[in-house]
Amino acid sequence: MQITPLRVMWFVPPTISVLAEGWGHTSAGMLQASRNQSSDEQFERFRTNAIDAAVTAMDNIMDWNLRAGPQDFRIVAQVERTTPLSLMARAGCSVLPDLRDASILVDAPDNGFVVALRHMLAEAGLASGSYALIPSGGVKERFDALLGGQGDATLLGPPFDAMALQAGLVRLARVQDRHPEFPGQGLVVRASAIERLRPALTQWLDGLARTCERMRSNQDGAGSILSGAGFPEIALQAMLTTVPSSLVPARRGVELLIRQRREVGLPGADNNYESLVDASMLRQDAP
Repeated sequence: MQITPLRVMWFVPPTISVLAEGWGHTSAGMLQASRNQSSDEQFERFRTNAIDAAVTAMDNIMDWNLRAGPQDFRIVAQVERTTPLSLMARAGCSVLPDLRDASILVDAPDNGFVVALRHMLAEAGLASGSYALIPSGGVKERFDALLGGQGDATLLGPPFDAMALQAGLVRLARVQDRHPEFPGQGLVVRASAIERLRPALTQWLDGLARTCERMRSNQDGAGSILSGAGFPEIALQAMLTTVPSSLVPARRGVELLIRQRREVGLPGADNNYESLVDASMLRQDAP
């Protein structure tokens, strides 16, 4: 039976997807992949039925499910163990309180990784009104904007955090140093579309699951695939650490996102793991 390719959007291809194709566990024909510049663009493409799935920060759906439009978003897999996030700043900053009155570049001010950022700044004594959050697009767009002097700081993940250090920017903090259980990106779909998408999703996710298993014994081969795909050597180890041991969304990670959203006073924190996750297409070896 021929399966219709899955229309998926992401900021950058997740490491596990690059490896799955490199090892032949998935094929390019499984996906019609496109890159987006912001999570708002992902939501809009869902709203107009232009995509089937998105790789995105799992917190996003707590905000998306409150917006006018579709309100049935679910996380069907976790495709990164964690997303290593560093708060990078212009030279001259050395500690988090230096960001008082700063312009901080973000994807969106109320959803996604910005929630972890707001939580971290609050822990450092910076109230939400003591800095400005400037929507500036996805990770590459924010990296370019920060290098161009359009803001004072932003959250970056690999390989952009390593590239920022090379360019003379300063690392102020790591999200994972404060919250080791902080989860990586998830694969998000609409609940109303799951049955229609199940054949394509199951096939792709099975290939990703086999990639998780292969990573346990072949990290050297994984590094060679990423290097051959053009990723910078300085970022390879950080990228490899993002590959999950299981695609089942980690309960502790999802519950951390809910708690952080509640503690910074954002709506959508009345969710729980069961209301956000549908892992029915995955092997149930939850971490």
